[in-house]
Amino acid sequence: MRILKRLSALLLSFAVLFGLVSGLNALMNPGWQVEPYKDHIRPATADTAIASNRGATTPEGHYQTKETWVSVKLAPEVSIQAIVREPVGAPAGHPACLFIHGAGTGKAADVYGDLASALASAGITTLVPDKRLDTYTTFHRDYADMAADYGKSLDILRSWPGVDSAKTGLYAESEGTWISSIMTAQDPTLAYSILTSPPVYPGRSQMSMAVSSYLDLIGAPAGIQAQIPKLMGMNFSPLGLEYADFNTLPNWDKLTQPTLINFGTSDDSMPVEQGAQEITRRAAKAGNTNVTLRYYPANHQMRMGSLLAKAGLPLEPHYTHNLEDWINAISLGTKSNEWATPMIAGVQPRQLFTAPRTTHHGLIGSVGALIAVLVASFVLPALALVGALFLVIAGSSRRRRSTSNTPAFGPKIVGLLWAGSLASLASLGISLAYIGVTATHALQLEPLTANMIRGWTELKLLALLVLVVLAFLPARALHNRMAAKRSGDQPNSYTIMACHARKLPAQSATPRPAIAQGWGHWMVLILALAGIVCCLVSLSFWGLFAW
Repeated sequence: MRILKRLSALLLSFAVLFGLVSGLNALMNPGWQVEPYKDHIRPATADTAIASNRGATTPEGHYQTKETWVSVKLAPEVSIQAIVREPVGAPAGHPACLFIHGAGTGKAADVYGDLASALASAGITTLVPDKRLDTYTTFHRDYADMAADYGKSLDILRSWPGVDSAKTGLYAESEGTWISSIMTAQDPTLAYSILTSPPVYPGRSQMSMAVSSYLDLIGAPAGIQAQIPKLMGMNFSPLGLEYADFNTLPNWDKLTQPTLINFGTSDDSMPVEQGAQEITRRAAKAGNTNVTLRYYPANHQMRMGSLLAKAGLPLEPHYTHNLEDWINAISLGTKSNEWATPMIAGVQPRQLFTAPRTTHHGLIGSVGALIAVLVASFVLPALALVGALFLVIAGSSRRRRSTSNTPAFGPKIVGLLWAGSLASLASLGISLAYIGVTATHALQLEPLTANMIRGWTELKLLALLVLVVLAFLPARALHNRMAAKRSGDQPNSYTIMACHARKLPAQSATPRPAIAQGWGHWMVLILALAGIVCCLVSLSFWGLFAW
């Protein structure tokens, strides 16, 4: 009968715990998800060539090129270096192009060399400046200020000998397209805008799509993919990442310049179809229908040989030729109805997921709060352990000096307490390690093994096992309390044996508490339980209790 009562108490305790963590898990979900993308674009042809009905354009390699280093003053105490590459012997009044960095580059000497030289050989003067790095960090970026800085380089390029300022435009990649969108919105006299691999949408929206794509490509479990909205909906300001919410969509409403959009079909980090349609639609509302779209079998940087950005990869062989033909055709005055080639062409794109229009958070709404819970999950049990060691030392000294019983935990409480703490910590630690390994695979686009995929289900089973271990704790406390009542507050066998061993009178023995006795023991108990609760909150956040 007692066994049945204990089992019933255990099952009830587990059911209550499971209900609590399941409800907590539901509250963690922000109520939105990254949806598959369905509105696919159909290129008119696979041929990416660009030609104008206004006439032939200067081909690549027609001119020898000259390289000149210049200094660009951005502020009274700040100057950067820039490289001008120009066509030797080109007639006055030829076009020019300012290059704007993406997120992964900084020095003019390290980026765009092959691109800028190729354009110069086709009669287009180019300027590649250093990126200003004293105001650009992982945690802080002001795109409006960066646009103003690039404007200083633009002024130099427009006044360069032989350049027609009315034929000067911008080339930007990736993050740089956010900057160029500000510049084109503010300066309608810019001749054109080239947008290569533009993220188009605010950072957290675009990254929601990108991470979902990466996880899907490596075969990550659905449970892992379901965590993206929780993470991407958070407030990143505790880390200083306010630029994750930079919204350049209003700037596309002012895109009146002829525009060339380039995407690599091997680039799963960008909204290659949704973004192109967004820009085209917004430009059209501004009266600009001169938007050309090209898709290449290339990666994010229009290079071939790897899906990832790696040094030394060759550009897609048609890419620079098409850039030159388009810029020179625009310089001839080509309108949207004067192209001899389709406006949309190239390899068939296939965007996997939709960049969400809105993002919001669940119960844990801040990165700072999540970090605090994770830290507390490990720190609180550590403090409890230190407190427990102190109690052992203090208790040993007290027993030598006193004839009365010392404060203590209830029978078997301390063992269950540490078993629950260790089980919770182990489950959380292994789960975080699993998530870290999965993230590494996603960044490298390395498919997960079958064991790794199965590992997510095993982690969820481990989390359930943690609940089973924890369920013994309240069940045992209840058992201790009932046992004390049955004993009628008489000394139990444990305390009587302890008194005999120490040659104390039996009447000095008192029953051990159901849970704990003494402020020190209660403090250790509270710290350990608080650590367990933080672990359960963390496991709930990562979806380990979603069944």
